[in-house]
Amino acid sequence: MPVQTFDVQGTGIDPYRRLSASQVIAWNSCPRMWYYGWEVRLKGPLPPQIIRGNAAESCISRVLQESPVLIDAGSDTRLTAPIDKDGKVDYEDTTNWLASRLIPLSQENWPKSRESLRDWAIARVDFHFDDCWTAAVHDWERSVNRSGSADDITIEECRDMIIAGIDLHLDEVENCIDASGGPLLETWRKGESRPEWPAPDGFPRKWGNPHPAAQESGEISWCEAWEVARPWFVEPDAVGFSQTTCHPAGWFQGEYDLVYRWDGTTRIIDIKASIGKGDRSFGYLDQLRLYAWLWWETHGRSEEVTSLAIWYLGTGTVKEVSLPKIDEMEKYDSNYFDLYKMIRQDSPEIDNCPASPSPLHIFNAGGIPADPAIDPDSNARCRGCDYRGICENGNHDLQLTTERRFEKFGHAWPITPLGEIKPRVDAIGQVVGLSGPELIEDGTIKLHFRLQDGYDRAKVQPAYNGGPKKITRGLVEGSRVRVSNALPSLWRGEVQLNLDEKSEVSIAGNDESEPVVEIETRVNIINRVWSIDAFPDGVGTARWAATLLDATGSAAIVAFKQFIPISAAAIQRGDTIAVLNGEKGEWSGRPQVKIGPGTKVVIISDAEDNPDF
Repeated sequence: MPVQTFDVQGTGIDPYRRLSASQVIAWNSCPRMWYYGWEVRLKGPLPPQIIRGNAAESCISRVLQESPVLIDAGSDTRLTAPIDKDGKVDYEDTTNWLASRLIPLSQENWPKSRESLRDWAIARVDFHFDDCWTAAVHDWERSVNRSGSADDITIEECRDMIIAGIDLHLDEVENCIDASGGPLLETWRKGESRPEWPAPDGFPRKWGNPHPAAQESGEISWCEAWEVARPWFVEPDAVGFSQTTCHPAGWFQGEYDLVYRWDGTTRIIDIKASIGKGDRSFGYLDQLRLYAWLWWETHGRSEEVTSLAIWYLGTGTVKEVSLPKIDEMEKYDSNYFDLYKMIRQDSPEIDNCPASPSPLHIFNAGGIPADPAIDPDSNARCRGCDYRGICENGNHDLQLTTERRFEKFGHAWPITPLGEIKPRVDAIGQVVGLSGPELIEDGTIKLHFRLQDGYDRAKVQPAYNGGPKKITRGLVEGSRVRVSNALPSLWRGEVQLNLDEKSEVSIAGNDESEPVVEIETRVNIINRVWSIDAFPDGVGTARWAATLLDATGSAAIVAFKQFIPISAAAIQRGDTIAVLNGEKGEWSGRPQVKIGPGTKVVIISDAEDNPDF
């Protein structure tokens, strides 16, 4: 199966912290690069080349999905899939799949050669291309963290890459012709060989009728070969990352581009909208081998992938990738599970992720190793690294500072460096007004009370993103308890202690003291903007968010709706800003400063006045 989900309920697996091929490649390239990109989540700017890749993959999928016996070359028909309330393809719906309702074209209009089939496919490319290109440009322009210009890439180049991909698929179709349709032809003609996860073709997932292109007997036709050879790929209407496949234990996931199965074997293809030059071509080899291992693991270790290849659309060539052997894949499972536990299940410190870049590999067009194949400079990888300004190997000074004081609005503001923000607090007091505890189905505990400490008090409650799991059985009205690792906030003048799975309530010792009055909910910071992560668009995004950086670390800031500052529209990557009287907190394990009533956001210097990232 090219798609396999995993029920994380009760497993301890965080679905947002799984290991992936891209993380393995980053870790092997340089552990420090992985640390900045995934643990600290300092994402680099999004270049316009992503437009080309997304448009090419989308257009190729749209064409491969269609049938030359159901859709005329000049038709305006689109095989859209039924979508459920969550935006996912609704495979339970068996009535709203368009292909099953289309009337076949007259057989005299069916393509009968490779040339006529190619003409039909290119006509369908031309029909879909503008929409695919426009959607890809729109998605890129929606990213406030983009870099460069859409003018840096050309529409013509992208279209040429798509046609190269169609030609490579037609090679498969011709191979299918030469193989007389392969071992599945006769059952396919009877409508009996549809796999559990069929290639997207506009028909329901469960469909047992013969395809309109199917003949009763005789040599396979070109239209039959187009249908039989169709690979599995992500349904074009599927929401992002809804058709991934997950390791049976839930800790690794990936998403295949193309899976060919028509000849009774399993062949995985990765599509790259590039010419294959540069060090990335080395990482692609690891990516494909990991996909072969993932297929083996998700098929009970009884079905091996028979070949791996990369389609470089920029050159229109195929790069074969060597398959991992059984003993190698067994080591993958243990070695990468150990890596998962170290960097995803736990949160590693920076010292556990050394700045030790691997050699930079050099490739020519088509993913062919150059001569020499490795850059002799041991730190060659650092030259183009997004993090060279904050890594000791980078030799690039960003002149990041650690401010302690800032005078503005007639007031001297004490400034807290990001590395010194403590988003979680402890407090000790007496339990007053206890409601609960009550065990919830997801294993968390629902409870509410006020923690009374002399004349001071704080409201204790579950966090909005999930409650605690560690609550003492000695919790009763009037007991003296310690609330540990709580997320503090302030609501209508009252301190709130929000408890999540990292929080705990235990009985406090008689000699312990953690005064409620010492809890700080506000913080002032001065930092450079590493990235703008969200900006309100009037459609689905109603927040402004950014990642900030100083000499001691990084943190996120966020503002919702009416609290989005007026200055947000002018703030860009590289600016230095001050956030004054922000509410400190935590999001996904890293410090976060929330902008709310009374918070001020001030631009101190523009990006052009600061060293480039």
